[in-house]
Amino acid sequence: MKTMKTLFGLGALMSGGLLAYAWGAERPQLRLKSYRLAWPQGAGLKILHLSDQHFGRENWVQQLRFSQLEAMLPLFAPDIILFTGDFLHDDAGLAAVERMMQALPPARLGRYAVLGNHDYAVYSYGELFRNMARSVGQAATPERKLSALISEAGELGSLALDIYRNDRLRFAAAPNNTAELVRLLSLYDVTLLDNRAVPLPGRPDIWIAGVDDLVEGEPDLARAMADIPEEVGVILLTHNPDLAYEPAAQRADLVFSGHTHGGQVVLPWLGAIHTQGTRLPRKHAAGYFNDLPDSGQMIVSRGMGESTPFRLGAPPEMVWVEVV
Repeated sequence: MKTMKTLFGLGALMSGGLLAYAWGAERPQLRLKSYRLAWPQGAGLKILHLSDQHFGRENWVQQLRFSQLEAMLPLFAPDIILFTGDFLHDDAGLAAVERMMQALPPARLGRYAVLGNHDYAVYSYGELFRNMARSVGQAATPERKLSALISEAGELGSLALDIYRNDRLRFAAAPNNTAELVRLLSLYDVTLLDNRAVPLPGRPDIWIAGVDDLVEGEPDLARAMADIPEEVGVILLTHNPDLAYEPAAQRADLVFSGHTHGGQVVLPWLGAIHTQGTRLPRKHAAGYFNDLPDSGQMIVSRGMGESTPFRLGAPPEMVWVEVV
């Protein structure tokens, strides 16, 4: 019995330490991930890729990340800067979006962005449980309370099953101020590619396309690609990497994406607890991919922020790409 208690105590201590590490140690450590990609048509391009900031109310983690970001950004001289969505966690992050825009280095060929699901809506576990408690508490009779409790427990079980099956998640969604975010992007010369494509200035042989978010937006890949001349090279931006595997994405030579956060919590042998998508495997939830239709290449960033306050085995990152 004493041995069992000791083992239980050690297990609880280790679990607590791991939880504390995932909450406080890895989250503030913004990394730089560099790639050299072979693509003759785009040879010489230098690309800065920033994704999934999840800016919200100012806190110590966001402040530490910002100090690292503002120290690193002046070191780069990108041709293009790409944003693949989820600037916001909630509306409190709009001030941080503007601060990031002010810190960006010049980009000779422009800045381009697509929106992510959190740029449209905030998902809140707190609000989910508050809604459940309200539903049960407002029931008029014991019988109705029991019925409401069973119903809410079923919804919670369904959410847990979606996580287990690695399905897309959407719950307790409240709208974010997307219009103000779009205004901010325009103010700082960021071209929002909302199901459309444009040629790179001075490089008519390369076009850059972007598609709206898969979950909260109205994505139309066919429309995004419709005006691109047949002979040019194509860079595609999509917040959710699932869209990169659609037939309409075959025209893309390079795809940039985010959304998965690299799984955010990655466990030995299992891999990511949840990738927030359906096409990427748990053991490869971010990084470089060369399995796209028609030999395209894709970079999926782990992102700079997170949706829940834990990171384990998937530190936040900004991405630098040199095309050779």
